[in-house]
Formats: sequence, structure tokens, C-alpha cells
Amino acid sequence: MSKSSFTVVSPSVSLKRTNDAFAKHILSKREHKAFLIDLLNAVIFDKGSHPEDEKIIDVTLEDRVFTPSHHDEKAGILDIRAKTNKRIYSIEIQQYREADIGARCCYYALNVLHDQITKGVPYHKLTPVIIITFLTENHLSTSNYHSCYHYNEDDEHSRLTNLSTLHFIEFKKCRVNEKSKLSRLEQWVKYLSATVPAGEEIIPEEEMFKELSRIEKVYSKDKEEMLRYEAADRAEMDFVSAISSAELRGKEIGKAEGRAEGLTEGIAKGRTEGKAEGKKIQALETAKTLLEMGLSIQQIIKATGLSESEILQLKK
Repeated sequence: MSKSSFTVVSPSVSLKRTNDAFAKHILSKREHKAFLIDLLNAVIFDKGSHPEDEKIIDVTLEDRVFTPSHHDEKAGILDIRAKTNKRIYSIEIQQYREADIGARCCYYALNVLHDQITKGVPYHKLTPVIIITFLTENHLSTSNYHSCYHYNEDDEHSRLTNLSTLHFIEFKKCRVNEKSKLSRLEQWVKYLSATVPAGEEIIPEEEMFKELSRIEKVYSKDKEEMLRYEAADRAEMDFVSAISSAELRGKEIGKAEGRAEGLTEGIAKGRTEGKAEGKKIQALETAKTLLEMGLSIQQIIKATGLSESEILQLKK
């Protein structure tokens, strides 16, 4: 598709902050590293108890190179990798429901750990991996908007290892419109989940979010950036549409298979019931003959398998 076929988004048009191209612009550019550091600290310090010296001061952004096939698999998912001297962080924003979200995030964490092993790092020197997943749709059964998972023992809840930690932040569970003071992570959720005109101050009382609003204004006037924004938006819609079509097709196939299976089961059941009914009729006819021959009720029960009441009915 040629660039001329795109319609550039103007500042007056609503800007989706979870758009892959825009989110990468504010979180994965080295000149915007302060935003990423602030977001990471907001997530980490929102859960558990952490000493102040665990606060992230600086990160190294890792280049993410995708093969074409891998890029297709990542449609609708932002992927940013950053590293400190103590941990590796992976941030994702997922914009559609996925049944196996937990399994996929575990797989990602294991892949990052495995990459370290292949580079000759012994187990005790592995760098812990923190997977942070922002979800625009609800996925988990928990009531909290921020859920954190570790390897813990079932009964005593002791920690086996800190090598892998999974954070899930579900936008729709976060009560960001309440009047109470918002935590830093809630502020970020409110900002990222907003779809308002570029440059509009979403959290005006915070200087950092004011700076983000200023960046949005510049971003929205950049033709090349807007082309990437719209391309990412179209890719997301195409992916969601393809998933929806596949689900509908799967349901149609399932219904057709169910009808065919039901017909087969019905025929088999009919044959079984028919055979049983035939045997019953034959037993009743035999019982009539035996009654006419003067055999006792007990003898007929033994010979036909009928009940006493069924045989007595024949005598009427």
C-alpha cells in the first residue's frame, strides 16, 4: 500500500495511547527513556515491599529484531525489552483477549532465561526476568487490576526462586475515574487507556504527563510518525478481524460436526433401542405360550427374564 493512501491523523483526532507505533515512540526511544523508567518503577513498587535502593535509575534498551513470521505472530502486542544491572524487563501491551495468556508469558520468561544459558551463564548467575503485560481486556479471575505471580510453595508460600516474575495490569479493572488520589501505576493506566485528542492533558497535575502531552502534539504533526501510527492501527484491526473470522468459522465447523455426530449417535441409539424392544416383544410372546402350556409364574420368570407384574398383565 502506498503512503498516499493513508490519512494522516490530525491533532484534533483522538489518539490511542496503546497503539503499537505510538507506545513504542514514548517508551522505546532513548531520548524518552525517563518515561520507561518511571513506568517500570510504578509497576515494581506497586506490589510487595521494596527497599528504596531497588528503584530503577537507568536502563539499557535492547534492540528487538523480528523475522517476518515472528512479526505477524506479535500483531496487536507491543514488545519492549530493557535491562538493568540486576534484572531484564519485558513490557507488552496486548489489545485483544487470549485464552492462554499465562502460558505465553511463562514461555517468554523461559526463553529469556534460556538465551542466557546458551551464552554460557551458569544457573546461579542468571539475571531475573520480569514480564510486564498491560491488558486492555480482562483476562484473569482475580479482582485486583494488578496481579503478580511467582514460583511459590502451595501451603507455606515460600519462594522457590525470583528468576521469573509475571505482572499483569488489566485496564478495565482499574478504577481510574474515582476521586481518590491515584497511585503512580493508576496514573499510567489512566494515561495509556485514554483515547483523547493528541496533546490533551490527561493528568494535568503531574509534570511528567504534561511533558507527554507536549510530545503528543509534536508526534501528531509528524507525517511519517502518523503513517506508522495508522499502519499499526490497521494491522491491529486486521488481526482482530482475522481472529474473529476464524472463531466464527470454527463455531460453524463445530456445529456441522456436532450435527453429523448427533445423527450418527441417533442412528446407533435407535438400533440399540430397536434391538431391546424386539427382545422384549419376543419375551412376551414366549411368556404367553408358556402360560398356555400351564407353567408356573416362577418358571416363566426364569425362562424369559420378565418381571412377575409383566407376566400377570398377560393373564388379563
